[in-house]
Amino acid sequence: MKKILVFAHNIRAVQNPNGYRIEQYFPYLEQAGFAVRRLTTRAGVATLVGALREADVVYVQRLLPDIGKRYLLKSFARKIVFDFDDAIMYGSGKESRTRRGRFRSMIRLSSAVLCGNDFLVSEARRYKGESVFCVPTVVDTEDYPVKEHVSAVPFAVGWMGGAATLRYLQDVAPLLVAPPAGAVFKVVADKRPDIAGAQVAFEKWSGETEKRMLLGFDVGIMPARNDVWSRGKCGLKLIQYAACGLPSISHPFGVSKEIIEDGVSGFLRADIDGWREAIERLRDDAALRRRMGTRARAIAEERYSLKHWGPRVAAIVGSL
Repeated sequence: MKKILVFAHNIRAVQNPNGYRIEQYFPYLEQAGFAVRRLTTRAGVATLVGALREADVVYVQRLLPDIGKRYLLKSFARKIVFDFDDAIMYGSGKESRTRRGRFRSMIRLSSAVLCGNDFLVSEARRYKGESVFCVPTVVDTEDYPVKEHVSAVPFAVGWMGGAATLRYLQDVAPLLVAPPAGAVFKVVADKRPDIAGAQVAFEKWSGETEKRMLLGFDVGIMPARNDVWSRGKCGLKLIQYAACGLPSISHPFGVSKEIIEDGVSGFLRADIDGWREAIERLRDDAALRRRMGTRARAIAEERYSLKHWGPRVAAIVGSL
């Protein structure tokens, strides 16, 4: 049996409790004949070197190791798969020579590179001409209940995410301060948004109640920005909304344009007036929400489901 070492940040981080792009693939790798071992950046050098020596494949998830750890990877790893789902080659949304250099080195060290969206693929292909794959972030759609859309009072506009992305709600702050008539904004996160005058119903996120809270939305939102960091985002929020059969509203930037079919599974709107109009249309038309939600669910199943991508990722790794 072949051995694969998964080397990543702390897997149980709040931002990634379900092992997206990590643990969710373990059953598929095991079915493909791999014994899976995982280490985080907390591992000592001796432990890491021993694990690298034993592994047939090393799966590095999102890390940009320093020169010392890159030396260990180059010296002891037989095959490397590098997986990333953010614009990690940039620092704080701008070019970083240090990050760029580490990113370039990791791409060149790797036998295969898995990128979360087309923008990230284009970044990787600056340094590697082949074995670069677009692998979106995915969910187990079979584990997501589907919303039954009926006339709703109040109409719930929902956002779910971590503290690091709460800042994007500032871009739709006028709607949170003065919601459309009959609408309530629900925010599910690990802390409240810091927006003066915002009228939001806040719920503390937990893995146990996540899907129930998603079903409490009538539409899901994901504000996005036209910058390099946002272009690197893989749209997990939108994918989760879609898996629950919810229409979504987002700005027409980055991965939002790949996930949302404008006017079919949701709306892409560039300004506050457009967002308000989209919310009001969905508020007033349960049949429209039902049609859009049905299409959104189909998109999730066709393009962003674990049952589709699990075997494909295992096949890529197994072919090395």
